[in-house]
Amino acid sequence: MGASKTPSDRSTPPQSPRKQERRNRDNSVMKEAIAIMAEKGYAATSIQEVADRVGVLKGSLYHYFNSKEELLFRILEESYLQMNAIEAEVDELELPPFDALLEQIRRSSVWFLQNQERAHIFFTETKHLTDDRLTQAREWGRAFERRLSSLIVAGQEAGSIRSDVDQRLLTRFTIGAINNIRFWPSRPGGKQFTVDDLTDGVVLLVGDALKS
Repeated sequence: MGASKTPSDRSTPPQSPRKQERRNRDNSVMKEAIAIMAEKGYAATSIQEVADRVGVLKGSLYHYFNSKEELLFRILEESYLQMNAIEAEVDELELPPFDALLEQIRRSSVWFLQNQERAHIFFTETKHLTDDRLTQAREWGRAFERRLSSLIVAGQEAGSIRSDVDQRLLTRFTIGAINNIRFWPSRPGGKQFTVDDLTDGVVLLVGDALKS
């Protein structure tokens, strides 16, 4: 008998055309919903308009979500998971606390700049969630705050981050800088800043403000 294959030897079976089609359609629904909600707001967004943008019947969208609120929740959940992946990537670098904080700021800022519509929805439309969904979304925000707070506290203990200011204030200052970078992109007629220009700027400014 031949040697049995290990899991790494086995090729991943291709997705069925139906599953791939569903995934593509799901991505299209999310993309169009994000664009409309960012432009018009959650309250003014209708399922019919999303369906029209995607090019399907309104009833077809309910194969992907049960309500407009569920669609909003899924947008927020995806955003949180993407930010969570950034945290994991930073952790893998095993940097000292202050360097890890700056890298977290850099990567988070890049995400905010490349996903301005998602970020706008997270900060303006979460209030429309109810019950467990609202509780969960608020917890995602608190988790991000705890992440930055832990890096700042560790940096203070290591002597690399200033300790003459309460870590809670330093945390709020840092969160404010990251959250507001989505408003920094160039306006017509002025100097055109790249994503690197903007992220280098925010990292430098926050780093100078926090270092001991």
